Amino acid sequence: MGKFLQSKFAAKLQEAVSIKREESGLYKEIAELLPLAEGKRLLDVGTGTGLQLRVINFLQPGMELYGLDLSAAAIKSAEKHLSGLGFDFRVGSIEKTDYVNDFFDIVTCNASMSYWQKMVQCFNEIHRILKPQGVAIFTEPHKDIDIDAALAKIKETMKDKSPIRRFLAVNLNKFGLRRGGLVGMKLYTIGEIEDEAEQSLFGKHYNVEKIFLLDLPIFVKITLRKV
Repeated sequence: MGKFLQSKFAAKLQEAVSIKREESGLYKEIAELLPLAEGKRLLDVGTGTGLQLRVINFLQPGMELYGLDLSAAAIKSAEKHLSGLGFDFRVGSIEKTDYVNDFFDIVTCNASMSYWQKMVQCFNEIHRILKPQGVAIFTEPHKDIDIDAALAKIKETMKDKSPIRRFLAVNLNKFGLRRGGLVGMKLYTIGEIEDEAEQSLFGKHYNVEKIFLLDLPIFVKITLRKV
């Protein structure tokens, strides 16, 4: 599955999904949860084709923006489509990076943490590369979901779409939610995320809360602070 996620086909699929997320306003909602400010340095983990960073740059053009992803194909696409914006894109895993200690003010991740193999190790690496008083903020789907309520909301938000689009949206989400995530993805309960955070170098300095994005009740916001 790791090879598939890093393939050119997966990168094309990821790009199509990312475009839809940007058009829907999801990336803007996520960006507005972050403490964006001129001069700050931000890393987007699992950046894919970089469209979340493009939205962040639009909202706050005075930031230094970095993107990290396992997929060389996705990073190549990001560099191609977002050239000239000055973003620093790199291929790699957040389990171990070559960024120096105390480098970033903000680390963010959107629906990619669920693909991590070793959450505590990833949290520890994020702790290392964050500056003191830096913050990591992730928005992730989670396992403590009222599936019927989520599907009803998806149907409501798709009511003005074609029957085919509405059918696909509802049934693909139904499949993903009921099996605990998409292919290659693992969803966690809030308690499991809290346990992993507390075992990491962040210790007690975390918060996990349910949030709505695009009015959908399937996400948590995870905040980790380096003191």
